[in-house]
Amino acid sequence: MTKIILGTFLTVLFAACLFSQEKRYVATAIMKSSIVDYVHAVDSNIVLIDFMKIKKNKRDENFEKVSGLILSGGRDVHPSTYGRKDSLKICVTHKKRDEVELYMIREAFKDSLPILGICRGHQILNASLNGDLYQDIPTEYQGSQNVTHRDPAQEKYVYHPIELVSSSELLELYGVRNFEVNSFHHQAVKVQGKGMKIVAHAPDGLNEASEWAKGLDDRWIIGVQWHPEKMYQKDPAHLNIMRDFILHLNQ
Repeated sequence: MTKIILGTFLTVLFAACLFSQEKRYVATAIMKSSIVDYVHAVDSNIVLIDFMKIKKNKRDENFEKVSGLILSGGRDVHPSTYGRKDSLKICVTHKKRDEVELYMIREAFKDSLPILGICRGHQILNASLNGDLYQDIPTEYQGSQNVTHRDPAQEKYVYHPIELVSSSELLELYGVRNFEVNSFHHQAVKVQGKGMKIVAHAPDGLNEASEWAKGLDDRWIIGVQWHPEKMYQKDPAHLNIMRDFILHLNQ
């Protein structure tokens, strides 16, 4: 009897090990080594697929095998994405990437796949859900305090504190309401997208993060304006976002 129980235990353990080593696929656009390293710091078996390199007529069959979506940082989201003109003539955009990411967001919503938006990703995620963006923070946003969100020389990250909303899922992941983040953006979410709620603010009141309003158990969707993939090595708390994202793959 003991041998049977032991044999069953080993079988289950072996199966669990096999499952943990199965490759899972995550969609993204424009492969970035920092994002790959961030993902692999939690699970090295996850394969990222760069949909900028997938032909349009091959997108659907490739997206069928993905379990989640990461929208990383990059150029400005084109104002037409959120129903506006480039009135300030200062946006540096990538319209093909906008088109690819909007496709991926639609498909991810169809299958309730987890979505993580970082910086630009936070912006296009909200824009895709009928939200609105500030095209340029310095000229369009008057905050309660003076906070620099991007190095004027555009050469390095600047840093500033943020505060998480007490009822947020992000607070559960980080464990503290107040901490410092890196920043490299001149655009930001002005009005959150449909179904999203604002859950973090900079000292000037600017939106720094949003998440699915009904909770992550309904849909795992988080957007952050900072770059956790650039901070987790010094502050492991930033890995908690990726851990939770991966935990929700294939759920």
